[in-house]
Amino acid sequence: MLVSFANHSTAPVNLGGAERSLLRFVEDWAATDADFTPHFVTKAPRGKFIEALDERGWQYDAFRYRGWAVPSPQPAPAAERAAFATVDYAAVSAIIRHYERQRPDLVVTNTLVAPWASFAAAVLGIPQAWFVREYGDLDHGLHFQTGRAATLGDIGLLAGAVVTNSGAMRDHLARYMPAEEISIAYPSVDVARLDATRAAEPSVQPFPQADPGLRIVVVGRVEPSKGQHRVIEALGLLRDRDVTASVCFVGSWKQPGEDQRLTARARELGVADHVVFTGEQNAPAPYIDAADVCVTASTIEAFGRTTAEYMALGKPVIATREGGSAELVDPGVTGALFDADDTAGLAAALAGYASDPATARRHGAAAPDRLAAVTGSGHDNAAAIARLTALVGTEGYRLPQVARYWFELPAAYSSLGATSARAAAGLLASRLRSRSGAVGRLLSRPAAVVRRVTGR
Repeated sequence: MLVSFANHSTAPVNLGGAERSLLRFVEDWAATDADFTPHFVTKAPRGKFIEALDERGWQYDAFRYRGWAVPSPQPAPAAERAAFATVDYAAVSAIIRHYERQRPDLVVTNTLVAPWASFAAAVLGIPQAWFVREYGDLDHGLHFQTGRAATLGDIGLLAGAVVTNSGAMRDHLARYMPAEEISIAYPSVDVARLDATRAAEPSVQPFPQADPGLRIVVVGRVEPSKGQHRVIEALGLLRDRDVTASVCFVGSWKQPGEDQRLTARARELGVADHVVFTGEQNAPAPYIDAADVCVTASTIEAFGRTTAEYMALGKPVIATREGGSAELVDPGVTGALFDADDTAGLAAALAGYASDPATARRHGAAAPDRLAAVTGSGHDNAAAIARLTALVGTEGYRLPQVARYWFELPAAYSSLGATSARAAAGLLASRLRSRSGAVGRLLSRPAAVVRRVTGR
């Protein structure tokens, strides 16, 4: 049984939660089914995700494409939409040809933002499923070019099954597609790896202060949506109450100077000496192990992988009330919840643990069992594998035959050499080249397929 998995990101710096969840899912499927063969359609150029595929000896084909959700609060200009349509539709046409040669039994789209493998499957009538692991607009600030309702509704139309990573995400999707299509598979946490690395010596001292007070750890990419600024503000409120606390932020950042901006605010609040940024760490477990309490301060998380990792390592968790973390944490038993805009509520929860370390330890001790109870049988990878396997041999949603012709039109127009789409592509390539040499060079290439790997 050949299953093609479509991914949306090159993962240039590190593997995101969607990529990590997909890799673990495929590993679990391969471990239980000798007839299962995975293949991947992924985004070019080479990044951490392709490196992970190479490490596992899994086959893949890499294409260049964008998506139907873009990182802008406003609709993209017409010229930009035309330029990217040329690239995206060329990718669809290339994936159609690839699937005609390969004939996968099932196509699984592991992204909310790039539907191109799904479109290719629909042209050929191949059964398909989707993993939806993010909100897109609410958590990452993306703009759905046809609107949220239309985008999610189309996913429900194309997919024979939709698998999501939390009850919160399921409820969100059920507003836009039939609820019976949606099931939950909580991402697996590699507890063995966490336990094996928790005693390692941290490369950066997480709490170098002579008196750190309450030791707080926050793991995750450093950016506004992840809420590190909320923890800084809470530290300032704790200082005003004469409560000593220190925080260690573990994770990389996309925007240059994000750590400096947060440090500047901490300095204004008089707590800069109690803030540490470690940058990206391959093994976050030693930092989590050093904490008294861990915080998930994101505006909203579809699942909350770091919340699960904190709990797996026996730490109490204070998390925002919106999204998947709220269903993992049992308030008053394994941690506390607060509203994202209620920094005072976060500070109060931290102050409670600072004044009562025994409760912090008790909540942490209860966390692993709580995590196992929520994410266990019936809502795990095994259940999702059974659901996807049942799609093999069924009739997939099929687009009309003319769809293939439509997908080939932008490339046909651009081949004329004097069309507006061609001009827009050239202008956009020049614009992006000035921002990112690698991206600009990729856009200047004529072919949709950047690299094809046949495996080992």
